[in-house]
Amino acid sequence: MKIGQEFHPDPRMKPLFFTYLSLIVIPLFVFGLALTAYLYLIGEHLAASVLALVYILPLVVMMLFVGYWIPKYYSSIKYVFGENEVRVERGVWWKMRHAIPYSRVMSVDTIQGPISRRLGIGTVDIYTAGYTGQAGGGGRPGMRRSEATIMHVPNFLALREEILGVVRGRPLFAAPGSGSDSIGQQMLEELREIRKLLKS
Repeated sequence: MKIGQEFHPDPRMKPLFFTYLSLIVIPLFVFGLALTAYLYLIGEHLAASVLALVYILPLVVMMLFVGYWIPKYYSSIKYVFGENEVRVERGVWWKMRHAIPYSRVMSVDTIQGPISRRLGIGTVDIYTAGYTGQAGGGGRPGMRRSEATIMHVPNFLALREEILGVVRGRPLFAAPGSGSDSIGQQMLEELREIRKLLKS
């Protein structure tokens, strides 16, 4: 993790997404083709033609569209670890940009599915207190929503430890550049003021 250096997901993200697409589309396509062939064989030529038009053709169009979108989406993803925050940018048509200060990070999780494991890549999810709370708090992956996701990188476990190392060195909810001593001093002064008010 180099401060200020932009990096991207591993190129193996593209075959991963194409594998997901194949797992969804191929069974649907085979089912539609078999049903169309069956209707054609029993003499229902009109029904077979309608099925091919309303089922198989849209499936092919969707597959071509997603096949075009995957490389574009991959190219749109950028990550930067700054001095005080993690920045994530992604999106083909709708651009999303997230900046998460290290001082707001509550937890950092990793996710690696069976296909990702085979490809040697994984994902790092970064959670903050407020955002995670709005999304429902704890629970399994999928129930919680992370504020930022560093998707499909090969060194995801090391990346998680590096982020946690930076986070551990900062007081929670502190402004960038402020130390725990200055926060403690402010609290002490507030307590002294309260004590003076109570005495009078």
